[in-house]
Amino acid sequence: MIQDNHYHTEQTNKYQNQLDRRRSSAQFQDASTMMNPSSTHLSRNASYSMPHESQLNPQILAKIASMIPQNSDNKKKFYRVDQVLKPKKKPDPLEEEQENEIRKNLLLSPEIVKEDLLNKPLVGSQAVQLYYQHYKKVNKVRQQNDFFKISDSVQTAMLRQAEQIDVLPCKIGVIKTKGSEQSLQISHQKYGDRYASMLSEGLKVNSNIKDFYMANNRIQSSGATQILNQIGKVAKVLDLQQNNIGKIGTDSICQQIQSRENKLEVLNIEDNKLGDRNVIRILKALLNSNNKLKSLNISKNYLTNDIAEILKESIIQLDNMEQLYIHWNQIKGWGGQKIFEALIENKTLLVFDAGWNSFGIQERKDVQCIQKICDFLITNKTVLHFDLSSNQFNLNDCKLIANALKQNRTIYGFHFVNNWGVVDARGFLQIQENELQRVLGETPRIKGLQQTTTIRQENVCWICEGWQEQKFTWIPDVSGEGEADPLFIHLDFEAYKQVYIPKTQDQISLTLMIPTNTTQYIYTMTDTQVIANDQPNVPYGHQLKINYNNNNITVLMENVNYVKKNKHFLIFDQVEYKPLISVLPRTPDPIYIPPKLKKQKRIWTFPISIWAKDFKFENEDLLKKCFEKDFACSKISKIVKNPDELLEIKNVLWLHYRLIKETYKQYSSNSPTGDIWSISSNVITEFAQQTELIDGKTLKLSDLDLKFIATCAASIEYKGNFRNPERALCRFQFMEFLVRVSEDKYLKTKVAINMLEATKMILEQCKTYMSTFDAQKWRNERYFNEQCDDCLKFFRPLLNHIYNKFSVKKVKPGQKKFMCLDELHEICSQANLFDERFVERDADNAFNLSMMLQIDELESDRIFQMTFIEFLEAIARITDKVSMPGIDAVDLTWDQRLAQPLHLKLEKMLIHLANTCSSEEFKLQYGNINKSMFAVVEEDD
Repeated sequence: MIQDNHYHTEQTNKYQNQLDRRRSSAQFQDASTMMNPSSTHLSRNASYSMPHESQLNPQILAKIASMIPQNSDNKKKFYRVDQVLKPKKKPDPLEEEQENEIRKNLLLSPEIVKEDLLNKPLVGSQAVQLYYQHYKKVNKVRQQNDFFKISDSVQTAMLRQAEQIDVLPCKIGVIKTKGSEQSLQISHQKYGDRYASMLSEGLKVNSNIKDFYMANNRIQSSGATQILNQIGKVAKVLDLQQNNIGKIGTDSICQQIQSRENKLEVLNIEDNKLGDRNVIRILKALLNSNNKLKSLNISKNYLTNDIAEILKESIIQLDNMEQLYIHWNQIKGWGGQKIFEALIENKTLLVFDAGWNSFGIQERKDVQCIQKICDFLITNKTVLHFDLSSNQFNLNDCKLIANALKQNRTIYGFHFVNNWGVVDARGFLQIQENELQRVLGETPRIKGLQQTTTIRQENVCWICEGWQEQKFTWIPDVSGEGEADPLFIHLDFEAYKQVYIPKTQDQISLTLMIPTNTTQYIYTMTDTQVIANDQPNVPYGHQLKINYNNNNITVLMENVNYVKKNKHFLIFDQVEYKPLISVLPRTPDPIYIPPKLKKQKRIWTFPISIWAKDFKFENEDLLKKCFEKDFACSKISKIVKNPDELLEIKNVLWLHYRLIKETYKQYSSNSPTGDIWSISSNVITEFAQQTELIDGKTLKLSDLDLKFIATCAASIEYKGNFRNPERALCRFQFMEFLVRVSEDKYLKTKVAINMLEATKMILEQCKTYMSTFDAQKWRNERYFNEQCDDCLKFFRPLLNHIYNKFSVKKVKPGQKKFMCLDELHEICSQANLFDERFVERDADNAFNLSMMLQIDELESDRIFQMTFIEFLEAIARITDKVSMPGIDAVDLTWDQRLAQPLHLKLEKMLIHLANTCSSEEFKLQYGNINKSMFAVVEEDD
């Protein structure tokens, strides 16, 4: 403010001095006229001579004397008359107008507007307009900045540099009409090094930009260095594709990578013609630094086998890298072998583009590139998108790759263009014996896990084309009349070949992947082509060529069914990259076997199992209902007062609810209150120690106890409800307890700034340990299989007998039978299962983990009442823990007994239960089995 007043005062004095000089000039002109009336005009260059004293009029002398200034001692200063007198100047209308303008500005503009202190937007139509207005007055702005010592704004810095290097004042992506302030988009603009210099000046001032997309410009070493020097500490995405950064630009990239403040996650230097030497230097910089790089694109850089060793090391050691592109280089068989040796070890890479190399060229006989590719396809569990197009494989190589690919169920997008074979709609690589190699042509490029086209390609890629899941269901007497077994579907994108739709107990359905846009289809039922009446259809009126029973036939269809899928579908979520579809790649089509050709063997699926009818999986809808019930019962809303923060905490808890629920189920089994599943004080202390919540500083054991008591005491309205013990936590209280502990451990110690952050921190700390509990994982890996299904079906009469025999203790008259915890303990005791390795706590755990999820645990007794299907699982879990040796097993160690398949243990356990817990009738039927039903017997054709 002081500077503003000083500037204003100085300007005022300046203008006042101008006016005073003009007035003095007019007065002296009058005096000159009075001394010499005959002289009415003097030119600018006129000379004067001193007049004689007698010629001077006394009045004139007095007037001149009054105009002479005085010294500080009131004595007049005397000058020569020729210094005082000046020629008369003709009044200039323009000067008078300027004087009036000066006066007006002084009156109307007391404040000076400092342009570079204004907060001008960088994005939007107004931003562009203000930028060009700024350009018109940039000289004035520079003077202001110099006088007031104001730092240049982004606009001034760029325009100042544009004036110095004589280029047009372009916006260069910093000022734009739309987009994000954190992203710079100048791809395909052909900017050169001079514009790069102008851009670097703007980046000095604006450090908000994190993502730099500068592909396909004319940036060379100088421009790249200037830009990289400014963005080294902030850049997360650096796209320099199709430039010519050279060795000096490579040096700058290496410096940025090795910087401690490096945040780079995406580096794209495709088509910079760097060669092996420069790319090797970048890879070494990555290996020698603690970087966060997730995506690296070194395609089209004339790379050869010389880069193979360092690239192998990079693939193995760079743990964060998820995407690698080495497209269109000159890497041959030996180099490819090294790369795939690394890929077999790598566990993080999701996308790998190796198209347009020469892996098929074997320089020496000992090169095993094809074998390594096959090993990678068989063992890989992480890569989701894979490109091997145009690699000069021969026909035999392609057959080996196709056979290896059949065993892979994780690569959702496989590219193999310009080799032998075509990738079909199921993801199989199909190679015909007499097929010719494909003519070389343009191949679609892969781009991460994103959809890149809506055009159907001959070689199918679910990811690039955005294929989506579709369930085709035929409802008898609704979709159409008549016997619907066998039923076939014919889809237009597969040239109307027949696909069998299997019939299960509940429905006739098949889930397939189909492309975006419109797919037309028809059905074949009892050798007749029909449409489903309950599914969308359109008039057709033409003949269709379809494949049926390996014959091509032509049928006239008045109507056809259709399904339409919207564009831009992502197969994977963008956080954990888990598939959003249930169909796995390379799932074979169901095979229809006519009745007369059926054999004893069949393809086992879950819908035909013993569990299919009564077992209910925990889907998203069920989990959501349980969470809403638990959250409503809890007192979290009393802890968190801010409604907005409460909603955010609720969302965070929902994201972790499955872990919370699974952990509660595990710990509530350790020390239940009678039949009531709950977590006691000792058990919660054990949990806190396992998750390292108690550290003696931010949280002590006494603090934990206080929070436990507070959580138990808070639920006053459920006091007296036996399902909610007074001194133990039930399911909704366990979630509330975590929130309360987070307040003490993180918020009160000022580690977190609010309850939301504190809740996130405690869940993050406990997440690793809580992730170890997953009841469904055991079912999928050990229990839900064909052998266990066959075993349970064989012994089902025995199991029914035992279940009904022991399910009597708490069943009321007229109530459906159920088994309680004490009765399961009684079975274990009667079978003499308890020992030092299997205790009552293990039986409790088996009971609770076998119970299906219930929404309301406070008002329903269902969580204590075990059904028959749950009883089967409890017996299986007990069997897995006890680990009896199989019927044919002899002299097994404990570790060998544990490692046995569950169905062998289960068979032995059920024979043991027949001898210890059943009636004489069932003991005779099942108790004397001495040969395993799983013994391998050669079948007669």
